[in-house]
Amino acid sequence: MPDTATRTGVTVRLDPEAHARLQDMARAEHRSVAALLERLVEREIKARDEAERVIRVHVAPELRGKPFGTPDRHPGESDRSHARRKAAIDTLFGR
Repeated sequence: MPDTATRTGVTVRLDPEAHARLQDMARAEHRSVAALLERLVEREIKARDEAERVIRVHVAPELRGKPFGTPDRHPGESDRSHARRKAAIDTLFGR
């Protein structure tokens, strides 16, 4: 963790109810509100970084290199929804 001299301060405005809740949470964890906020922000950044990681798909050796085909259309699915889902699948499978 960097020392205090290299950290940047931030002003945050909260409604009284949110501030009271943060105070209760901080007290329960034996932290200051500032330390709790710092921890929550770091946790959120880590969660977003984790969510952006590359997804690896493992394929049985006998199916490697074979086309996956077009995804089946869900009953009542619009053309736009089907196209978006197909684009997502194509991205996931690197097509």
